[in-house]
Amino acid sequence: MLTFKDWPLTRFALLSVGVAITTMAIKSTAYALTKSVGLLSDALESLANLSAALMAVRILTLVAKPPDEDHAYGHTKAEYFSSLFEGSMILVAAASIVVTAVRRLHYP
Repeated sequence: MLTFKDWPLTRFALLSVGVAITTMAIKSTAYALTKSVGLLSDALESLANLSAALMAVRILTLVAKPPDEDHAYGHTKAEYFSSLFEGSMILVAAASIVVTAVRRLHYP
C-alpha cells in the first residue's frame, strides 16, 4: 500500500493518466471529423501513452512495497516490466498506423 511519502510519485502518474485521456479524446474527435491518418496516428500514440501511464501507476504501487521474504532487495525490478509494456504498446500503435495507411493508399 502506498504511504503518504509515496503520494507525489503517484500524483504525477495520475496526472499523466488524466492528460493522456484528454489528449486522446481531442485527437480521436479530430480524426472522426477529418478522417486524417495523421490524426489517427496521434490518437493511437496517445493510447500508448495512456496505457503506459496506467502501467506506471500500477508499478509505482508495486515498487513502494517493502522488501519481503521472496524479494529481499525490494520490488524495484518491476520497473522493467513497465518499460517492456510501453515498448509493446508503441509497436502495436505503429502496426495499426501502417495497416491504416496502406488501406488508405489502396482506397483513398
